[in-house]
Formats: sequence, structure tokens, C-alpha cells
Amino acid sequence: SLNGYEKGQDTISVFMKTVGNNIRKERINKGLSLAALGEDIGLDKGNLYRIEQGKNFTLLTLTKIGAFLEVNPARLFNNCNEIRIQDAENYIKKNKQNRKT
Repeated sequence: SLNGYEKGQDTISVFMKTVGNNIRKERINKGLSLAALGEDIGLDKGNLYRIEQGKNFTLLTLTKIGAFLEVNPARLFNNCNEIRIQDAENYIKKNKQNRKT
């Protein structure tokens, strides 16, 4: 896969997975387990695992993660491709449709 892109993946999903992977790398570099970092930021291990898989996260959570890992939160966006407004709109539309079904 090129820059995390695989067939059928949208830009937002790739972005989120890249951020999650960056979090995982930083956590491992600091020698922290999922449970230890999760406890520091107020999340259980399962929720932090989902964040590292690129499932869902908020800016506040990313800020907390950056603070506890002692990295600038912007660093968690390294290697992320540009997201166009149309990509974001398509992602939101797809999620709304999935909730209806």
C-alpha cells in the first residue's frame, strides 16, 4: 500500500489510521502499555486500542495523548495526506447512512 492507501479506503480512514499508528509508535517509544497510557488520559485499554486502530478520536483526546507522551500533538499528524473538504463531506455522509441502517 502506498502511504497507507489500500483499495477501497477513503482519505479520512487513511488519515485516522495514520494518526492512530503514530500514537502507537510514540507510546511504544515511551515504553508504555495501552493500559498505562489509557489510565493516564482517562480511557480504558479497549478505547485506546480503537484510537490506535484509527477508529475514532477527538482533538481533546489527541491533545491529552500528546501531553502524556510528551510530544507536540501536531507530531501525531506526521505522514498524513491532505484531506479535501469533499473527502470530509463524503465521510460524514457515509457515516450518517451507516447509522440509518
